[in-house]
Formats: sequence, C-alpha cells, structure tokens
Amino acid sequence: EYEEVNWQEQSVSIPRPRVRWSPPPADWYKANFDAAFSIESGSAAIGVVFRDQAGQVIAALCQNLGQVQSVDMAEALAARRAVIFARELSLFNIIVEGDCLHVIQALQRPDPCNLLFGHIIDETKRLGQLLRGCRFQHVRREGNSLAYSLAKKAVLTADAEVWVEDLPEEVADVFQSDCS
Repeated sequence: EYEEVNWQEQSVSIPRPRVRWSPPPADWYKANFDAAFSIESGSAAIGVVFRDQAGQVIAALCQNLGQVQSVDMAEALAARRAVIFARELSLFNIIVEGDCLHVIQALQRPDPCNLLFGHIIDETKRLGQLLRGCRFQHVRREGNSLAYSLAKKAVLTADAEVWVEDLPEEVADVFQSDCS
C-alpha cells in the first residue's frame, strides 16, 4: 500500500524550449519552405525563403498552386520549388528545411518514394543531387514561421511573387521575431 501511494505516476509538464530559425554553416544557405492549404476549396499556396549564415534574406517567394490533392502534396511541391529556386539563384550548398515530418522523412530516404506524391519527392531528390550539397531536415513549425507567413500571403494572390534580398512588408515582423 505504501508503494502504491508513493510510486504513482505523476504527470509532469516539461516546457518545450522555444524553437527559432537556426543558421546554416558557413558557405551554405538554408531554404525554409511551407504550404498553406484550404480544406474547403482544396487550394494550396507555398512559401520559400533562403537565408545565409548571418540570417540575411537572400531571396524569397510565394506562389498560389490552385487545387492540390493533399497537404502532404502541397508540402512536397514546396520542397521541390525550394530546390528549383536554389538552382535559379545559383546556390549550390543548401539545407532544405520544412515542418512536415512525413515529407522530410520521404526526402531523406535513399529509395524511391511510393506515396501518392512520390514522383514529386523523387524529382526533388534528383534535382538536389545536381547541386554540390543538398540536405533535407525537419524543423518544428515555430522555427518555420517566415515560410508559413509567405505561404499564407500567397493564398490571397493568383500568381507567384519573388523578392531578392528583401521581404514583403506583411512578413517583416515575423522575420524580426525569428532573428531575435
């Protein structure tokens, strides 16, 4: 009886540390990507932002994709767009970081992907192999807020928008909180 009373499991809430954007190593660039998806309409939009080791924005984009089959497919399309954008910007050592664990795990596997959006995953990996260095890694949503803000912005547009060494005013506060 003594043991039952004194050895009961206690529910302890362990606070999670605040996740922030973290810089890439020297001579590398980090692309954060994310997707915003409307379940009602089935439409999706993506956001991608490249930063250097000092946290400075190299380039960013947001794009409305229209109808997409699933959230995971939208996330896979965002990852692919990040790798294509790197090639367009002549960035050859990149870390592609997103908050969709399912997509990141598929990108990290060496074997072909047999998921519904596997062709997008496989193409993204193939495009990444054309660069000098390309790694895929997961980050919690709090560390990916700037890409998500760009994706949300794209939901309201009909096309794609690109910024070089700049960001739209609507996401400037997210950028500042990410860096502080």
